[in-house]
Amino acid sequence: METNPRGNLPTFLLFLCILALAVGSLAFWKLVHPETPVVGVLGDHHSATLPSIRGNNDQTGSTLEAMDNEITNLVDRAIPSVVSITTTTAPDREALLRQFFGLSGGNVTPVRNMGSGMIVSPEGYIVTNWHVINGATQVTIQLSDGRTLPAQIAGTDQRSDIAILKVNAEGLIPIDLGDSEQVKVGQTVFAVGNPFGLQETVTQGIISAKGRRTMSEAANEFFQTSTTINPGNSGGPLIDIHGKVIGVNNFIISRSGGSEGIGFAIPSNVARRVFEDIVQHGRVIHPWFGVVMRPLTASLAQQLGLPDTRGALVAATLANSPAERSGLRGGDVIISFGGKPIRDGKDLRNRIAEALVGVPATFTILREGKKLDLNAVMEEGPSA
Repeated sequence: METNPRGNLPTFLLFLCILALAVGSLAFWKLVHPETPVVGVLGDHHSATLPSIRGNNDQTGSTLEAMDNEITNLVDRAIPSVVSITTTTAPDREALLRQFFGLSGGNVTPVRNMGSGMIVSPEGYIVTNWHVINGATQVTIQLSDGRTLPAQIAGTDQRSDIAILKVNAEGLIPIDLGDSEQVKVGQTVFAVGNPFGLQETVTQGIISAKGRRTMSEAANEFFQTSTTINPGNSGGPLIDIHGKVIGVNNFIISRSGGSEGIGFAIPSNVARRVFEDIVQHGRVIHPWFGVVMRPLTASLAQQLGLPDTRGALVAATLANSPAERSGLRGGDVIISFGGKPIRDGKDLRNRIAEALVGVPATFTILREGKKLDLNAVMEEGPSA
C-alpha cells in the first residue's frame, strides 16, 4: 500500500504550530517570572554566612588580644620586682702574695659575675640563688627603674641553694610567692631575669616535669621547665599566669652551654621557708630525724620479703634522736613520710627537709611484712 505524503502535511504543520506556541509561552513565562540566578543564590548564601564568619574572626581576634593583654600586663607587674645582681670576688690571697714577691701565677684581677633576684618584701629582702653570691666580697643590685644599690647578705642556705639579700630603698615593689604544691605539669610559666647581662628578659614555656632530683646535692626537688633559661637567669623568678612566683630559676642541662629547653627551678615553697627562717630567726632551721640509711637492693628486698625496692631501708637510728624515740629500728623500711610515698633514701631526706621542727610527723614502715604507723617530733639539727 502506498502512503500519501500530502495527507501527512496538515498534521505536520499542526505539530509545528503547537510546538511554536509552547516554546513561545515558556519564553513569555520566563520573561514575566525570571528565576533567581544560581549566582544570586550563592551570593545570598554567602551574604548570610559572611557576617557569621566575620563575627567568628572578630571573636577569635578579641580572644587572642585579651590573652596577649593579660600576658603583657602580668609581665609589666613582675618586671619592677626583678633585679639584676652583680657580684665582685676579691683576688686570691695567694696570688696577691705571689705578685708581691714578683712571682707569676694566680689571678689578681677581681672576678665579676651576674645573676638575677626578686624583691619579696617592701622592706627590701631579695631572694636569689646561693651560688650567685657565693664567695662575693661585694654585691650590687640594679632595679628596673635604673637605681643601683649595695646589697647585704642577710642569710644563706647552701642545702637549698637559696640566699637572701637586703637593700635599703624606698618604693620597692615586692612580688608574691605562690604555692608550688599546686603546680601542674603542662601549665604555662614565664622566666624573668638577666641572662647574659640583658636585663628584664622574659621567656615563656611550660612545666615539663615535677620532682626532678637532678645531679645536685640539694635537699629539695626541682621543677623542670622548657622556658629558655641562660647564664644570668639564676635566682630570677619563674612565674605562673597569675604573676605569682612558683619557682626560682636555678640551672640548665646543656651540651652547648646555652639553653636547650631543659631548665630547672627551685619550688617557691622552699624559697619561702628559707626567707621566713632567716627573717624570723636569723638562720635556716633544718629538721633533724637521726636515721642512718642503706640502699635497698633487689637481693635485700628479697631477703626481707618485700615486694619491690621502694622505700628507705633503716640501718640504724642515732641515740636520743627523734627516730629512736619514735620506735624506729634497724631493718625497718620507711614507705611514706608526712603522707607522701618514699621511693628511696634520698626521697626520705627531701621529705624530712620539708618537715616542721616541733611538729609531729607521721610515717609508715614495713616491719617483718607488716605495716606500722609511727610518729616523730622533728628537732632542729645539731649543726644548725
